[in-house]
Amino acid sequence: MTSVAPGNDLNQVDENDPVVGGDLNAEGAEAKPVIDFATVPGYDNVRLDKSLLPPPPVNYVIPQDQKQPDFMSAPVISEDTARQALLEHVGQQCCWGKGAAEKMTIKEIQSSTSYHYILETFTEERSTKWDFEPFQGQPVDGPHNGPAPGPWDIPVPFREVFKNETQFREVPHTAYVKDCHGCNAKGFLRCGTCHGRSQIRCSACQGRGRKQVYKNGKHELTNCPHCFGTGKRRCARCGGDGRIQCTSCKGCCRLRWFIRLSIVWSNNVGEHVVEKTGLPNQLVSKAAGSLGFQDTQFRVMPVARFPVAEINEASHRLLSSHQFPQRMIHMQRHVIRMVPVTQCFCDHKEKDLTYFVYGLESKVHAPDYPEQCCWGCSIM
Repeated sequence: MTSVAPGNDLNQVDENDPVVGGDLNAEGAEAKPVIDFATVPGYDNVRLDKSLLPPPPVNYVIPQDQKQPDFMSAPVISEDTARQALLEHVGQQCCWGKGAAEKMTIKEIQSSTSYHYILETFTEERSTKWDFEPFQGQPVDGPHNGPAPGPWDIPVPFREVFKNETQFREVPHTAYVKDCHGCNAKGFLRCGTCHGRSQIRCSACQGRGRKQVYKNGKHELTNCPHCFGTGKRRCARCGGDGRIQCTSCKGCCRLRWFIRLSIVWSNNVGEHVVEKTGLPNQLVSKAAGSLGFQDTQFRVMPVARFPVAEINEASHRLLSSHQFPQRMIHMQRHVIRMVPVTQCFCDHKEKDLTYFVYGLESKVHAPDYPEQCCWGCSIM
């Protein structure tokens, strides 16, 4: 049941009552009320807006004996596998004809390896802001229970490394109770639809109270059936009371304030693909490949002796960009995936065409396949 301040008559509307719209959490609210927050040592600058908190410095030195795993090699497919992969791909396409795949001559096969370098940096970000909830007699953990711990001194474990996650905590010993700023501790707000008048203009007759109707072959004026000739209707928002429950305190008249700690764990990913053929890079990054290299450390070292120089350069560049001064780095991992790519040069009806078979699952990329409809004609 909604509670109101003693001595207030709900049937009397005061024009000085706060108007609907004082909710601090209302979407699109521009003006925020001036609130005198409690003083909490270590949180002097915390307000209603999120305040980022840089982590304490970490003096980490990469061990001199940190070694990287050995590199592996990628598989190569045969001509039979390449042709069978094309037949299966054509069979999965709507309206494609199999004639070209069965009769074409494979003149040459060029096998290569595409490389997909992935760097992951798992970070933690913490921020604080004042928040509130209606006070309904719940416990108040305030400064009388001791000093508030620092934002990075509150232990909050993550569930899984390299997975995005967000958690919220109330900072201990920061709570206090205060009269609601939204309704001046009355528990209700003056309705913004009827402005406390309990009634609004009838939309059916535009407030005239009468409507023109056609009856017995002529136009007549009659009382509006929606407002019964009064030109006004009861406000649906407040039910004719002129006031609604305060959107901040939910009618409780008081608020429990506390500092809210937000913890965000993010897996920051950087990628680089080395592909020398005409196969699009995005297809390489999504295809299955063999694991050529993987290393997980608190801080990983750049790849320095991979046979492909572009991968070494990408590793140095991405590691240099993964600097997060406002976050704490928990772990890093980098991987080199090797995706087999076979480029098939074919002849069909004295026309040259090319298609690609790539990935461990033998996916096919054949954008210029000649029979892409049931009738065997080419789709431009």
